[in-house]
Amino acid sequence: MTVPDGARLSDDGLRALGRSLREIDPTALSVDAEEGRARWMLGDAGTELFSWTHEGALVPHHVQLVFSRRSVEWSVAQGLVTGEFAGMAAMSGGRFDPYLLQTHASVDLTLCRAARTLLEASPLPALELGGMLGALEVL
Repeated sequence: MTVPDGARLSDDGLRALGRSLREIDPTALSVDAEEGRARWMLGDAGTELFSWTHEGALVPHHVQLVFSRRSVEWSVAQGLVTGEFAGMAAMSGGRFDPYLLQTHASVDLTLCRAARTLLEASPLPALELGGMLGALEVL
């Protein structure tokens, strides 16, 4: 599935992206001293989900979903944050370089609803999404 930059996807398109998510071998990822163990799920059209879990914790404390050149991120520290990528995205250790991500002044509710539709169709158990799914359900 090809998604044009900045395109709004139908619910069916979002569900297809959610169903396409598959985990990349976790042994290929490094442990971040501050964020902990990382997990990376990759799907169609550049859809990616990153989650970070502290040592000994069962649920992630930080989750970032990227699709259609947009980001929905949740963390215990900041709650929900939405944004869009400027230029070609470049990654650094499982994270997108922050200078390429322009965060919105307030949470984009339409983007959050799209993220919820995508995540609900994914094969990922709710536990793997930490508090992100819960935060999206309240909107």
